[in-house]
Amino acid sequence: MSGNAVCRVGVVDCGTNTFTLHIADCFESGQWQSVFRQKRFVRLGLDSFRSGRLSPQRFRRGLDVLRSFHDSAANFNVDHVQAFGCSALRDASNGQDFVQEASETGWNIEVLDGAAEAQWIHLGVRDSMSPHPLGDAHVITVDIGGGSVEFILWNAGAVLGRWSLDLGVARLTDWIKPANPLRRADIESVFSVTDAALTGVLEAAERHPPTWMVGTSGAFNSLMSLQNPSATWDDPAVADEFSKEELLSRCAALSRMDKTEIGDIPGMHPDRVPYMAVACVLIGHLLTRFPQVQRVFRSRNTLAEGVIVEAAAAWSANRTLPTNWAPLSE
Repeated sequence: MSGNAVCRVGVVDCGTNTFTLHIADCFESGQWQSVFRQKRFVRLGLDSFRSGRLSPQRFRRGLDVLRSFHDSAANFNVDHVQAFGCSALRDASNGQDFVQEASETGWNIEVLDGAAEAQWIHLGVRDSMSPHPLGDAHVITVDIGGGSVEFILWNAGAVLGRWSLDLGVARLTDWIKPANPLRRADIESVFSVTDAALTGVLEAAERHPPTWMVGTSGAFNSLMSLQNPSATWDDPAVADEFSKEELLSRCAALSRMDKTEIGDIPGMHPDRVPYMAVACVLIGHLLTRFPQVQRVFRSRNTLAEGVIVEAAAAWSANRTLPTNWAPLSE
């Protein structure tokens, strides 16, 4: 890596299902290098979209994970930190209570709106796609979270549209209450809810038809591991490519399985099991709604990596971080 490491940063993404800590070194060249990355399944938003509140159990679990993340950041001598919350914290009536208690663990969480979330996701995904020359391709990024799904339509020169839609797999599961395995009526409900939300995205896609799709977050990671188990050892900073035909076939098969069958698949993390069938229905349907897509990629970069990309660029330009970065507290 060229340039001298001048700042070590830590980013926490408090997602609806998963909390992520990513520690990275920023370099004078504007590049960055991952030092440590950890994901913990919290399921903060479990049942919250129906009840409107974070449950006491998930609330405590989230705080416990944030304490362990603080210890990890201290052990890695992190200089500055940021923490973000997304859909579950935006929507829950006690979301601000969680933010307040999280501050006592050393993390001052900024609860993002959907536009800011999508922008940072784009920065991270675009960075991972740099080894793949886009040419004149239009790309649709799809970040499937627990509470929301972010869509970014872009090309080599510009972002053409950003959307944050209430289509996350935990939210869909709360709304639909699907059977196990999914019934045809459950699948049709996913289609109906998705199509109603997608209007603006599809209108933009008619003007700028995407020929590439980049999927990110849990379901796409699991699907890539099933297609290519050795992908775990590939460079996580570089997006890797699915076989579109194999992806569609696997999504169709998983959508018909019950949770026991999905849980028995080698390498399937148990915390992915409750939402995997719904996620596969959603992914398969999106590929039919963007019929011009010929190439599908998986990026392991998402919001946290986008924040790091921005930090590295700021450090390179000014030898300082944006004002919303804070020193790691004791």
